[in-house]
Amino acid sequence: MKTTEVSPIIFEIFSDFFRQHVHLLVAWGYDTVKPQMKTEDEEEITDLLYQGIQQVLCLEKERWCSNYAVKNEDPISRGIRKGKKRREIDLVIEFVTTKGRPQYIFEAKPLNYDKPYQRSSNYINDQAIGRFLQGEYADYTAHYPEVSMLGYVLSNSIEYWCDVLKGEIDKKKVELRVRNSQQDVLIIDEFPVEWISEHDRDSSDKPLMIYHILLDCKTQA
Repeated sequence: MKTTEVSPIIFEIFSDFFRQHVHLLVAWGYDTVKPQMKTEDEEEITDLLYQGIQQVLCLEKERWCSNYAVKNEDPISRGIRKGKKRREIDLVIEFVTTKGRPQYIFEAKPLNYDKPYQRSSNYINDQAIGRFLQGEYADYTAHYPEVSMLGYVLSNSIEYWCDVLKGEIDKKKVELRVRNSQQDVLIIDEFPVEWISEHDRDSSDKPLMIYHILLDCKTQA
């Protein structure tokens, strides 16, 4: 029986410039809306970030911006759930090329020590990093070599949460199927605190690289 489902293109690697462009779009979008940060709601922060990136793309801050598109709360296709029941991806940046449309997938989580349910477990549980390793998220990202976790820092410092999250990932390395030691990286100067973790996943025999980006989202006084 024929199927109308489109088979996704498998991207073995992402180019350095694609990764850098995505980082820059997040940084520029964040800078655009940072003065408007008056909320601690995860969905509202993500929507603000989406609007900021959209504005950067519309203004074409750089010529290459015309090759990119951004999506917020994008429903997962090809999953078990259909129609309105589909799970949604927090943020997607898509690169339009002649050889396909690779996507950078972001899962966002708030980090607030004052709220127990928004501490480190909120970042590494099955509804966060775990989504990339099993289930529909993992199936959707199986044809991509890397994704990103966005941490919305609502208390303490970015450096504090970097140390805490690295430590928790190490403690849960078996459950999170961590392959190698976590590594600090510098993709753009705007994000001096960033690291990557490498994980096995159910949906592919290729490991998944997760880039961890933390944004200071404490509300402005």
